[in-house]
Amino acid sequence: METWTHALDEFAHNPIEVVSAVVVIGGAILSMLKAGRLFWSNLWARLRSKPIILSETFRIVQNIQQSFWHLGGANGERLIQVSFRGYITNISGDTNRVLRAEILKPLTYADMVLISNNNDGRRPQILNPNESADLSATFFIKSLQIKKGEPLNISLIFVDQYANRHKISCVFNSM
Repeated sequence: METWTHALDEFAHNPIEVVSAVVVIGGAILSMLKAGRLFWSNLWARLRSKPIILSETFRIVQNIQQSFWHLGGANGERLIQVSFRGYITNISGDTNRVLRAEILKPLTYADMVLISNNNDGRRPQILNPNESADLSATFFIKSLQIKKGEPLNISLIFVDQYANRHKISCVFNSM
């Protein structure tokens, strides 16, 4: 009984030191157990500072009337030219750029990605915060079977400088 009264008296006079001692002793006991080690490692991981990398930097909208596909060829090889036209808006607070564009199936990288204002591509290829501009990308796809006059439905992926992949489902009409 006297031990409890002494402990309560000690806590009343020095509460911070008593709580600190309990936390240290409890932490030492918990760290000997697997669950305790996981608790402390998870706590440390959350407290560590990490740089914030944006996951969504821009929005893209297709201009379906100006986007098209066209059958062609070079050196006896059948190619399909896919021309994307749309609009891009930087929704982050930082400057951003589009590094590349690709089609997943069949894997094809854009031969040209251009950010422009009123079809003038001499502007810097950087989007300032909250800026909108025209976006175009041109692909030459091999080995894709499609009949003339049919619409082409594919997904395009635009990659920014943070390696975020912005996917957009597109419809291309035959030219």
